[in-house]
Amino acid sequence: MISSAAPAKAEKSSNFFLGFLFLPAEKREALSAVYAYCRLIDDIVDAGDRTKEQARAELDFWRAEIESLFRGEPTHPVAARLAPAVKRFSLPKEEFLQMIRGCSMDLEGAAFETYADLESYMRGVACSVGRLCVRIFGCERTPRERIEEFADLFGFAFQLTNIIRDVGADLELGRVYLPAAEMRQAGYSREALLRREHSPAFDRLMEGLYKRASVSYQRARNAVDFRDRPALLPAEVMAHIYEALLERIKRNGFRVLFGPRERVPGWRKAGLAGRAWLYCHGF
Repeated sequence: MISSAAPAKAEKSSNFFLGFLFLPAEKREALSAVYAYCRLIDDIVDAGDRTKEQARAELDFWRAEIESLFRGEPTHPVAARLAPAVKRFSLPKEEFLQMIRGCSMDLEGAAFETYADLESYMRGVACSVGRLCVRIFGCERTPRERIEEFADLFGFAFQLTNIIRDVGADLELGRVYLPAAEMRQAGYSREALLRREHSPAFDRLMEGLYKRASVSYQRARNAVDFRDRPALLPAEVMAHIYEALLERIKRNGFRVLFGPRERVPGWRKAGLAGRAWLYCHGF
């Protein structure tokens, strides 16, 4: 089992970290605890140091541990760290379990026939995190269902950006997140993907996913009452960074089948954080 200290260190190198800086201490600690949990669950599946049987057993442990947490009896340090946040911000149990469900799909090598199938996966690994985060951020003007829509849409947008960026890296892990129906519609195939063929059909496939992500970013913003934007600044910092990454990938011709993954330079992230602040405060 991963120690509670490991996610805290990784946190500082993530795109979440800049968003953390804009939070008061209580919310920053709550979000950090949620990050630690999500990182731990993800690492059970992705760290590569466990057999499938071991990973399944650890995920089962965490399903039971979440039940213990919500009974007020956590046994693991990461769960104990979550306890104050769960109580203070009324964090829903379902979202912690959704994260486990999504990561277990990676463990079992899930394939995605349609975009709806991929959305189900993203609901687990991305939207669940967003729904927890917006509870911590706090929004007084936007109805709950609209805030959850905001969290889901940003979750879809972030995860689609990751999927586009990581096509080649995911192939190394034997994973394909591109829906088969979307590939057929673009005139591309799984066989061509495995051969890492960059063709006009591949560009059409990537362009389709790019448009889905772009629309999700905009629809998320439209779901929120503008008076709640300052509270959602950490989410907007991430969104500005991820949108910049998405546009960078597009400008470079979706060259994601080979080579290092695209990244947004640190100096650029700082500038984007400033732009997010201006947007959220009406400038």
